[in-house]
Amino acid sequence: MNTINFLREKGLLAEDCETFKIIKDDNEISLNELLDDFAEKKGHDSYLRLYAEFDNYKKRVNKEKEDLIFNTKVKMLQSVLDMDNDLYFALKSSADDSGVRLIAQKLESFLKSQGVESIQTETYDEDLHEVISVMEVGESKIIDVASKGYTLNGKPFRYPKIVLGK
Repeated sequence: MNTINFLREKGLLAEDCETFKIIKDDNEISLNELLDDFAEKKGHDSYLRLYAEFDNYKKRVNKEKEDLIFNTKVKMLQSVLDMDNDLYFALKSSADDSGVRLIAQKLESFLKSQGVESIQTETYDEDLHEVISVMEVGESKIIDVASKGYTLNGKPFRYPKIVLGK
């Protein structure tokens, strides 16, 4: 059924529409041509909207998949990161323990291969460090690190806990 017959059935169009002409840019266009053109454009708009909606759906699903992978990786690495933290403190407290140092280096290279890196604790950054205590020492600097912080592929997911001097 074409557009003209549809409009006639709904009682929206008179019988003499075939002789009705519209002048656009010095060209005569019949009502039939105009309605067919409109139907084509309307179909094209629907197609574009459907395509955009599907494209947004694909982007959302990919983002959700990336988030799921990231969160799964973080959960799997939590116990390994606790061990890395313990090795850090063991190295900090012992003067010369080459066995612990070797294990710590191997663990660090494994973490780097997984995209995990330690957050720096040399200089204080209020966006990266979690202050658990403040001590009056006369200058603003990190005095001690209570727990290391980590990033996964550049995104912080575990913030270092520090003692800050003021």
